[in-house]
Amino acid sequence: MSESAGRLVSRGIKPSYQRVRILDYLAGTKAHPSAETIYQGLAPELPTLSRTTVYNTLRLFAEKGLVLQLLLDEAEARYDGDTSPHGHFRCRGCGRVLDFPLAADLSPPTLPAGFRLERAELSCVGLCPSCAKALAPPGE
Repeated sequence: MSESAGRLVSRGIKPSYQRVRILDYLAGTKAHPSAETIYQGLAPELPTLSRTTVYNTLRLFAEKGLVLQLLLDEAEARYDGDTSPHGHFRCRGCGRVLDFPLAADLSPPTLPAGFRLERAELSCVGLCPSCAKALAPPGE
């Protein structure tokens, strides 16, 4: 059994070939792809793969904690196979999403009585160095 198939089984998910390949795809990239990007990347090798299967699989993976679903803009969700604690930075110029480490002293927010925190995310939006340089006024 492959590592991805084992991860699926450990979360109570039947390890179909398409599910294993989608999880492998996410494990093999730091690009935080959209469902469409994943579909386009896998369709040549999996001609029976549908967009619906990719979307449903990613939703299942996110529900089971295998991947993070990132809602960094209104246009599309992105996915991260790295579920360890870290933050995300989205460049509003080129759209790239990058991981960054969280400070050791970063503590979760204080919630009103009775609320239970299940997950906290830190997302930032700005410009990467290349986009910032391209948008800088002449002479800077």
